[in-house]
Amino acid sequence: MVSFRLSNKTASPSIKLLVDDPIVVNPGEAVTLVCVTTGGEPAPSLTWVRSASGLPEKTVLNGGTLTIPAIASEDAGTYSCVANNNVGNPAKKSTNIIVRALKKGRFWITPDPYHKDDNIQIGREVKISCQVEAVPSEELTFSWFKNGRPLRSSERMVITQTDPDVSPGTTNLDIIDLKFTDFGTYTCVASLKGGGISDISIDVNISSSTGKEAFSGFSFASVKPAYSFPRLLGERGEYAECFSTLRYPSRI
Repeated sequence: MVSFRLSNKTASPSIKLLVDDPIVVNPGEAVTLVCVTTGGEPAPSLTWVRSASGLPEKTVLNGGTLTIPAIASEDAGTYSCVANNNVGNPAKKSTNIIVRALKKGRFWITPDPYHKDDNIQIGREVKISCQVEAVPSEELTFSWFKNGRPLRSSERMVITQTDPDVSPGTTNLDIIDLKFTDFGTYTCVASLKGGGISDISIDVNISSSTGKEAFSGFSFASVKPAYSFPRLLGERGEYAECFSTLRYPSRI
């Protein structure tokens, strides 16, 4: 004799994500998010959503699998898998996608050569600061060079990275007791530890001259933007001049 047993048992959905949180990727990479059900009766349906905005148009969905080909910075955000079977509350699991980026490099000099009352003088301290926006900020590293050679922090040249909570993405080079031998091109290079992103390089040139033709030996036709400063007072009738270039190399 064959018997049948009917059951009206139901259970709210449960799911898990087979991905890390957060997911840190380079621009242009393909990203795949996988969501699987671990419970629920009847079997729940799975959908993907992104907080604050819809899914990118290029998103490919296949059941609980979401793929973003050639991800870009604008595709970053919190992605959530939602399971629903109309029993109890829907289940939701989320992960954050972070797309590496370096942008908006800038620099400033203390004393500020744009102010007539602030002069860069031989024997005094000069501070060169550079700042970039980095994603993720914890991967940001800085390197300093003088005339193409690496610089290390010393008693007269102090390299510091400011408190990220106060001024994120900033590094300073303090030149104590400026000397004529300190004149040259100082380069601040910002990079991300994870790699895959082109560095941002900022050149600041501090030089000595006695004439207005001080810049005639330099060309910036292929490097923009370029900045120049007015005369800066020095000792014995001489003055220092400085200018900077900001370089964004082609992305890999």
